[in-house]
Amino acid sequence: MPAPARICVASCFTSAMQSAGGFSAARRQRMATMANLIEACLEALGARKVDGKWLGTNEGGDAGQCAPLAHFALYKIVGEDAEAFLQGQLSNDVRQLDGARAQYTTYSNAKGRMLANMLLWRDGDGFYMMLAADLAEQVVRRLRMFVMRSRVNFQALDTLPLLLDEPGAERLSTALGLVMPADPMQQAGVDGVAVIRLPHAGVLVVATEGDGRLLSSALENSKIGVAGCNWADARFVASGFAWIVQATQEAFVPQMANMELLGAVNFRKGCYPGQEIVARMQYLGKTKRRLFRVYSAAALAPGMALQCVDSPETEIGQVAYAAELPDQGCEALVVVMVSAWEKGIICASVDSALTRLQLPYEIPDLEN
Repeated sequence: MPAPARICVASCFTSAMQSAGGFSAARRQRMATMANLIEACLEALGARKVDGKWLGTNEGGDAGQCAPLAHFALYKIVGEDAEAFLQGQLSNDVRQLDGARAQYTTYSNAKGRMLANMLLWRDGDGFYMMLAADLAEQVVRRLRMFVMRSRVNFQALDTLPLLLDEPGAERLSTALGLVMPADPMQQAGVDGVAVIRLPHAGVLVVATEGDGRLLSSALENSKIGVAGCNWADARFVASGFAWIVQATQEAFVPQMANMELLGAVNFRKGCYPGQEIVARMQYLGKTKRRLFRVYSAAALAPGMALQCVDSPETEIGQVAYAAELPDQGCEALVVVMVSAWEKGIICASVDSALTRLQLPYEIPDLEN
């Protein structure tokens, strides 16, 4: 009879470490990172990593499920001036972070176009920032350019965030010995593990300190299923939050992507790059482009251009974020002109008409 998953995980990691006996101490240390231990746990539960993407084993079940967010990066920001520095760079009010609540926020260029959006929270002596991995190094490099003489340090964390559905989150919280956050953006934590309830998307769990053994052990004991990255992306699409990735950098002002509707912009906090543009759009104009959730029979990808049915030569928006569905087709978040829905919208590159789906929040600029 096969050994339980918790034994498999321990033996999997132990075997990996033993086989590294001939390697240098530095190499063995790299093998013992948080990410490696959590990956070993997921593999012992039956998940597979193919070409950098995780393929799950359980797309449902009463026990719930989790999905590894391998396409995201996590940084810790520390230093005496960290709060003041982030306050002057990001669109949300960093001073409101008190260790009990997290926030979405954005980072824009001088024209108000988003270079990235992030999940930001505070714990102990530092801030933690999660953003899309394909642009993370570039964005952090740019932020470091403005540190000047401020006492601020960015530390990349080698960890693997997990997104969980409600049943999975309840099981994992019990295994961790904490009370699951009940409200959106409420934050909890125990011994270097952060737990954050994301609006409409699920619960984020990530090991931020130590070697990740507490989270790995809790994951084993909870016996939840493992889903693939498409499952996680589909939950973000359904939540109406479009993560900025490399293909959509500098494409949208925050309001175009509904960032202020998800609490990612604070209009009273003071100056930050692009703040005048963002404020002008909020108070002196009307947002003519908005983010919508759609279905397409063909696969979509961030950055794809969109056109009206009767004017295929004119671009009226683009795909912001997308997720392939288990059976067929794709759900996506697209930023398009609000008025374009009257005529119909297509993605000409794949010859697919878009069907509008419901978002979990209201869009104030709609005409009908």
